[in-house]
Amino acid sequence: MALSPILQLAQELLWLVLILSMPVVLVAAIVGILISLLQALTQVQDQTTPFLIKLVAASITLAASYHWMGNLLMRYTERSLSLISRMG
Repeated sequence: MALSPILQLAQELLWLVLILSMPVVLVAAIVGILISLLQALTQVQDQTTPFLIKLVAASITLAASYHWMGNLLMRYTERSLSLISRMG
């Protein structure tokens, strides 16, 4: 079993994980910063509000981008399985 294709698959997988997690992480970070700024301006220090709002924002982001994420995962899976089957 050659090592080069396996390393290539691992590298592609790491990039795929980074790309797929980026929208949710960015939305949660931006919403968290905005809510923290709003709390600092209004002097409201409730700790459950930012968590709930970030959870809703991340859920909406996942719901909006699940089709794109699924397509990328399916293409990677098909490509990796075909490469593994060709390797023998």
